[in-house]
Amino acid sequence: MSQIVLTTAAREALRADEVVFFDWHVTGLCCADAGEFSVRPLRRSRLPRRARRLGTDLVYAHPTAWVHLAELPVMIDCRPLGRWRRFTTDLPPDAGLRCCLGRPIYGR
Repeated sequence: MSQIVLTTAAREALRADEVVFFDWHVTGLCCADAGEFSVRPLRRSRLPRRARRLGTDLVYAHPTAWVHLAELPVMIDCRPLGRWRRFTTDLPPDAGLRCCLGRPIYGR
């Protein structure tokens, strides 16, 4: 099962009707299934039907992102930028590409 952890700042930044959503953005060319993750707050009522829960009831993911994140330990934080909220993770910036190439995200 997933080991998703929200920092105190991330929990406090979420509104009562929101969850954190890992989206998957296809970046591959030709037949490659390459992509990248993004993380953002989303109202529960706006969650896509195919969204899958990741560990806690506060974190959901696009089905393709879920496949790659289901077994990983991931920490989610939130940094306010003025009136905006920026949710971040401790995943490396090329985590999606590593997943698609069969490379480990953490370690070598």
